[in-house]
Amino acid sequence: MSPFTMVSAAVVVYVMTAMRPVGVRLIAASGVAIGLANPLAGASLGLVWYSLRRRRSLRSERLARRRADGELELLTHSMLIGLSGGLSPAGALALARESLASSLGQEVDSVLRHAVKGGLTPSLMNATGTGGRLFRQIGAAHLSGSPLELTLTALVTEYREAARSSAVEKARRLPVRMMLPLTLLMLPGLLILMIGPLVLPSLARLLDPIMSL
Repeated sequence: MSPFTMVSAAVVVYVMTAMRPVGVRLIAASGVAIGLANPLAGASLGLVWYSLRRRRSLRSERLARRRADGELELLTHSMLIGLSGGLSPAGALALARESLASSLGQEVDSVLRHAVKGGLTPSLMNATGTGGRLFRQIGAAHLSGSPLELTLTALVTEYREAARSSAVEKARRLPVRMMLPLTLLMLPGLLILMIGPLVLPSLARLLDPIMSL
């Protein structure tokens, strides 16, 4: 295949990926050119590219899930404040939605949207996702007529205990994770202190004739 064809294909790919960052566009264009010149190398590059994109996508999903899990306590506490202020469950849920920035906010929007069509309790009971358990417990309490404040207070306590336990577990694992970096940082200094006094006299004797010239 001629260089003109490969360059033309790379330019076309670069233009077609105009919505992507410049680095991504350059890599895609280069990959097309390499693939046309050497199919095996192009396939290998495509596999590496797919693996990196897949890893990045999974990492983004984990971060988004972790962010949503972290806002469960905020949602529960905000609803508790709204109910204490005299709002209805739907009003308290809508008020709590304003403080959410993760995908949990979209789940609240879905619950409120379905509540308009089929009622709040069925919408809560059929909720899924990160906040599904919270919504179903609220729906069960609302269906049975028990005070929502007690349910939300118990959930807030549970989330706080879970967050505290997670923090303690991370703190316990920290010394083990820091062992290798600390060892690598301390090892050169220890070697210098241990071997230096033995090597320096010999080095001085070897360099003495040179220094005396």
